Amino acid sequence: MSRIAADRAPTVHAAPRRAAGRPAGRLTVSPHAPCAHCGLPVGPHPVFGDGGPFCCTGCAVVYRALAESGLDGTYYHLRRLTDARVAARPLAPDPLQVSELDTERFLAEETRPVGDGARAVELFVDGVHCAACVWLVERMPYEVEGVRAARLDLPRARLSLQFDPARVRLSAVAAWLARFGYAAQPVRQAGVGQRTEAERKLLIRTGVAWALAGNVMLVAFALYSGLDGEAGALATAARWASLALTLPSVAYGGAPFFQRAWASVRAALRARDPRRLHMDTPIALGVLVGFGHSAWATVAGRGEVWFDSIAVLIAALLTARYLQLRSRRLAGEASERLLALVPPMARRVTAAGVEVVRQDALRQGDVVEVPAGEVVPVDGTVISGASRLNNAVLTGESRPEPVREGGRVEAGATNLQAPLRVRVEAAGDATRVGRLLAWVREADGKRAPVVLLADRLGGAFVLGVLALALLTAALWLWLDPGRWAQHVAALLVITCPCALGMATPLAMAVAAGRAARAGLFVKSDEATQRLTDVDTVVLDKTGTLTEGEMALVEWTGDERALDLAAALEAHANHPVAAALVRARLGGVPEEEREAVTLVEAEAGQGIRGLVACHPVVVGRPEWVAEQTAQPVPADLAAAFRRYAAEGHTPVGVLVGGAWAGALAFGDRLRDEAPALVRALEAEGKAVHLLSGDHPEAVAVVARRLGVAPARARGGVSPEGKREAVAALQAEGRVVLMVGDGVNDAAALQ
Repeated sequence: MSRIAADRAPTVHAAPRRAAGRPAGRLTVSPHAPCAHCGLPVGPHPVFGDGGPFCCTGCAVVYRALAESGLDGTYYHLRRLTDARVAARPLAPDPLQVSELDTERFLAEETRPVGDGARAVELFVDGVHCAACVWLVERMPYEVEGVRAARLDLPRARLSLQFDPARVRLSAVAAWLARFGYAAQPVRQAGVGQRTEAERKLLIRTGVAWALAGNVMLVAFALYSGLDGEAGALATAARWASLALTLPSVAYGGAPFFQRAWASVRAALRARDPRRLHMDTPIALGVLVGFGHSAWATVAGRGEVWFDSIAVLIAALLTARYLQLRSRRLAGEASERLLALVPPMARRVTAAGVEVVRQDALRQGDVVEVPAGEVVPVDGTVISGASRLNNAVLTGESRPEPVREGGRVEAGATNLQAPLRVRVEAAGDATRVGRLLAWVREADGKRAPVVLLADRLGGAFVLGVLALALLTAALWLWLDPGRWAQHVAALLVITCPCALGMATPLAMAVAAGRAARAGLFVKSDEATQRLTDVDTVVLDKTGTLTEGEMALVEWTGDERALDLAAALEAHANHPVAAALVRARLGGVPEEEREAVTLVEAEAGQGIRGLVACHPVVVGRPEWVAEQTAQPVPADLAAAFRRYAAEGHTPVGVLVGGAWAGALAFGDRLRDEAPALVRALEAEGKAVHLLSGDHPEAVAVVARRLGVAPARARGGVSPEGKREAVAALQAEGRVVLMVGDGVNDAAALQ
């Protein structure tokens, strides 16, 4: 299964076969029992195994692999606890991605030694979705010889692996993961490890600070309950215990605030500009004064102590900083999934044969081979072969496009049918998809206006707080010298600029985190704030408003003919054939299908053969009409015209030389799409539809959604989408762009 096909596997199955004699009509959808592995409906013809019905062979294979490994009990128990159901089917690894893992260059550049001959690496693991996946992946050291440690970061789908290259190859690790439906891919983004390490260290610091603060609070509870008022060694011991616990909290937990405060003081002195003082300056000063006064009160045996307040303040501030850092890291990794769309390796054709090389080793004029089912790694021209390409990742076009000798292909497209040889014109960042990804990777640098306002006010606020602290100290030194430190610390802690310097970015971070849990990605704080001002919504079609994969949506004709056509199409490698087989034969074992004794396919037209001794022809209506002397029946001719008018792909069926059926294939509209458009328009927003799909298909979808024809455009390139959004912005509109692929990336930016 190709990566594109796996990502867009259908979640709605056709209804069961109808009884003989029942009139033909529109295909219906009926509920079925859930799949024993993924929980999705199994369809009319489930795959049965020891564990029950399965929606597809992939789920059955994964279930069997779990059972054979003795891991099924705990895995499915964790799945039930988290109630995790996923729409994606088990994935198959990309052979070009996997082959890179064993190259000397990858081992040298992407792995690092960790001692005793072992090396560490980070891999992107597609298909993980719940706590059960974490448990299963982290079982690897016990199941794969040579793997020493495995830790999975679920939100980022990152696997941190330690392995012995003398005992196990990374391709073997990928093969083990593939048994359970996970596709391992190399991570290719400079600097990610540094950000991850900083986040990890801050998380440890935050955890230690909260552990210390919790213990200090327990002691403080005793002091607040009256222990402090009792004379004796017990109260003194409680104070000293609080001091001992708070000291590491201040020294270790508060270190980042002290470092930034000192750096800002030095910068302000060098520039002779007090406005450069950072907000951490009053925080650090307040912590030092509060801790110093409490420590003195403990040593002297008199006065109040605020160890609990100091410890909790440090822990709370570190928590806010961690959430901010995590949010920025998630935003910075937007392009990682996009980078995985194009394989880093390619099959270069040489005089000695075919060799697998890295993309950066390709030169203009080289020839690469692209087998069926793989992703095209370069931009170029086909010099031999004929096939069909899925260009949805680039153009949003849901229908496969034919390509033959002399035709152009672009990196990121999936070859569906037959091997191609392509002369390289551009590779890597020079490809069209590479340029699109470069736009996405460009540092946006934009922050929310409210955050910028807080930054501008921050310097003045710090100066004001410090001035008030000095005034308070002077006043209380004159009124009551014994209480000056208490009032200065209270002022600095109470006026700690958390609301100004931290609450605003923290609110943005929390919003981004909640959006991520809902499956939404927010690239910048500015976007979050501008959501309230949106007056125009631009929607992509394929994969956004639709399910993103070819499916049998309607048919007219004989029931028996449909089954014969499906049996014949099972021997074809084409998205329309796959859709028909899924709808009619999904899960039916080959030995129970109609016998096919002759198959003859004609590229781009259709397929003919003998099925159960019946001559059967399936394909384009015009081509099918050439295979018989009978005219097209009126009802089927009307069906073909209607299917085409609705933007579907019409397919005709002949059985025994006679017309037997008309089928419509297309990309199903999501059930919630019409309600979404109505809700947006009810809020006064102008809804636009931009798609790379055929204009007729876009017009049909626009009519179904109620989008005005003037606001629906088809055949739009990725660059055209970007220009369209820019044109709307030039009119003064605040635009919300909704899309799902690389072809939308530039417009989304």
